[in-house]
Amino acid sequence: MLPLAKEMGIKGVQLWGASGEHDAKMLSRDDRLRLLDKIHSYGMEVTALCAEVGGFTNPDTVQANLETSRAVIDMAVDMDVYIITGHIGVIAQDPNDAGRLCMAKAMTEFGRYCEDRGKVYASETGPETIELMREFIDALPHQAIKLNYDPANLVMKGINPVKGVLVGRELIVHTHVKDGVRYENGTCEEMPVGTGQVPFSEYFAALDAIGYDGYYTIERETGQNRVADIQGAIDVLKTV
Repeated sequence: MLPLAKEMGIKGVQLWGASGEHDAKMLSRDDRLRLLDKIHSYGMEVTALCAEVGGFTNPDTVQANLETSRAVIDMAVDMDVYIITGHIGVIAQDPNDAGRLCMAKAMTEFGRYCEDRGKVYASETGPETIELMREFIDALPHQAIKLNYDPANLVMKGINPVKGVLVGRELIVHTHVKDGVRYENGTCEEMPVGTGQVPFSEYFAALDAIGYDGYYTIERETGQNRVADIQGAIDVLKTV
């Protein structure tokens, strides 16, 4: 896919490091450096790694998920990548909720691991409000947990993605270019960028207003012709 990405004018790629072809637990340091050289040979860089493990709210799985996530951090060290993304799990409103307490303990431990290695973990926006995510992150005893801002996830939950940018502010270190729609009956659907309900002009203007200077990462998780949909997203980026 790298030749195609170069042909489309893409300048960076995000790699999935939690499993599969680029599983951080399986790749040696030499493997990682060879992969990095290959990406560089196409004039691109690795913008972020993804450590999606399903969250940190379940005591039965939290240690295994932390082990995988730490492996991705180590991969980021070898590949000189600053940002690692993933979902931390659904944040309960109640500060004393067992899942939230489990998550807070895990993110305290994991955040220190990231901080010691000069990396940040960007938690993806999802089912909760940005106000609640900010409350949770601000309560952690370090600065390593940030935000991966996905406007489509918010739209599909009925949350205004533009207003949320002004709440997340300096925590936003990574963002998705993804679109979606929420129907009147409460169901939702991911859509090709530019055909859903994300107001991209206003969204990008809000990111400019807070001084965001990171990559705009196109994400397309469904659809019959994702290459065409990615090209459509590039076209949207060029017009705003």
